[in-house]
Amino acid sequence: MLTWREELTVGHPDIDNDHRRLIAIINDFERLSTLIPKERALHEVLISLYDYAASHFAREEEIQRAGNYPFQEAHKAAHRDLLHDITEMATRYFIKKTEPITKESLDVAAGFLRSWLLDHIIKDDLRMRGYVHNVPTHQP
Repeated sequence: MLTWREELTVGHPDIDNDHRRLIAIINDFERLSTLIPKERALHEVLISLYDYAASHFAREEEIQRAGNYPFQEAHKAAHRDLLHDITEMATRYFIKKTEPITKESLDVAAGFLRSWLLDHIIKDDLRMRGYVHNVPTHQP
């Protein structure tokens, strides 16, 4: 299970709240994968993660623009790559069915999702700290 740590704080409430939600989605998947059929657990997490990540990425990219973040294009490319990875995983398991959904494949998927999120936050998002902290938060 992933745990939110203050070291992961980017400094913008919208981004940090989104990251907490992404962690919760991955943790829910790990918990649910032992309680419901494997196929359903994997299907639900990939849909939830893709949908929430896409909206988070759009929000994060807007905050980067407002904060004049100098690495916006590279960051946007990393977002595209991450969404592509989720799509590829879904394609392998549910469309082409080139990989069976087993306990081991769920463990691999969970490990990939954990490292994907933490690596992205640590390697890419934390670089935004000095640029986004003064950008106004989103008003619903």
